[in-house]
Amino acid sequence: MAFYDRERETMSVDQMRHLQLEKFRRQVGQLFKNAVFERRFKEAGLEPGDIKQWEDIKKVPFTSKQDLREHYPTGLLSGRWDDVVRVHMTSGTTGVPVTMVYTANDLAVWGECMARNFTAAGVTKNDVVQQAHGYGLFTGGLGFHYGLERVGAKVIPTGSGGSKRQLQLMREWGTTVFTGTPTYALYLGEIAREMGIDPVEDLQLRIGCHGGEPCSDEMRERINERLGYTAHGGGMRRCYGLTEMGGPMAMDCQYVTGIHVWADHFLLEVLDPDTLTDAAPGRPGEIVLSNLSFEAMPILRYRTGDLAVIDEAPCPCGRTHPRIVRFLGRVDDMLLVSGTNVFPSQIECILLQFPELSENWQIVVGERKGLHTLKVEVEPVKDFVPDDSFVQGLEKELHDFLEITCRVEIKPPGSLPRYEGKAVRVIDQRKLSR
Repeated sequence: MAFYDRERETMSVDQMRHLQLEKFRRQVGQLFKNAVFERRFKEAGLEPGDIKQWEDIKKVPFTSKQDLREHYPTGLLSGRWDDVVRVHMTSGTTGVPVTMVYTANDLAVWGECMARNFTAAGVTKNDVVQQAHGYGLFTGGLGFHYGLERVGAKVIPTGSGGSKRQLQLMREWGTTVFTGTPTYALYLGEIAREMGIDPVEDLQLRIGCHGGEPCSDEMRERINERLGYTAHGGGMRRCYGLTEMGGPMAMDCQYVTGIHVWADHFLLEVLDPDTLTDAAPGRPGEIVLSNLSFEAMPILRYRTGDLAVIDEAPCPCGRTHPRIVRFLGRVDDMLLVSGTNVFPSQIECILLQFPELSENWQIVVGERKGLHTLKVEVEPVKDFVPDDSFVQGLEKELHDFLEITCRVEIKPPGSLPRYEGKAVRVIDQRKLSR
């Protein structure tokens, strides 16, 4: 098993706790240089020297996405503007963008975390990597790019889109690693079939590093099969990150036992989203993250909205950092349908258990005579024609799992949207009609 920084990646729990506390204390002092945080901390009765022991971390108020939007663009800057060398942000399609700014050291830390990720994933300097996460304001493309260059891999910076060209480059250059969103990986496999390309016979892909959106175990299995990763001795690795923490920052290792979060740079808490107290070990909770190493815009105790299960036991790979072993969904992705909580990931879990169904699906939430309705539109795989009994059986499976009536509509192959970036799975017609 290769390591990028064996000493840091295999630190003992005691060493890690000591380092985290020292870095957290330093970041609290840094945030007191920002007027917004200084006011908030003082309202909470917190002074710079009050963080003395581990339990004192809980004294620091939470940060939310709304805080970053409210103080856009640089209202949460704690470092010196003169030291900033990079700006990234979200698209802002649902409101004010979320911004992150970086010093040269911040970019170095980010690149180091991504280099650790790729090394753990099994990427080496011998690999030819097609990097298809989007470049630009989005953090994914450049975050992946700089990590790959640190590993010494040979990077082809295609960015997203141009699917036929992507496949052509894979054949011409013998690409062995592909990065992009999980949805795009599946779409690329679909295009390969249409072009008569057999990924196992015609391509050399062995590892896929995919992030930017949720990915269930069922979707991972389909991606492995669709692009031939496992047939070439590798597999798909999931990546996790968010703009508020600087971008992509965690990934599966070769053992695929969970996504490693580099605890010397990011403090991970898992809290009950209702009580905001620590979730019991092995129980699901909301991920709360603190950036321990950034200089320009460190964010502490950020409520991500991601619901997950964490394992803090050492991984078989030898790394001692905590792992995200299961995602349940996002708090803001949850749909309330007739009093029942529904996550899109739950529906995907059921659909992809049926080999007769493709991975192209969407949810339509509507309203009829004052009652909410839930419909799943899904395409079958090529040459499969589902009958009424198949649809009824699928509706029963969904009802038993979701505990709510869910109508299924089989759509013609190729009729639902395809995505080269994040997939849009939910159409909420209740909002459109208001």
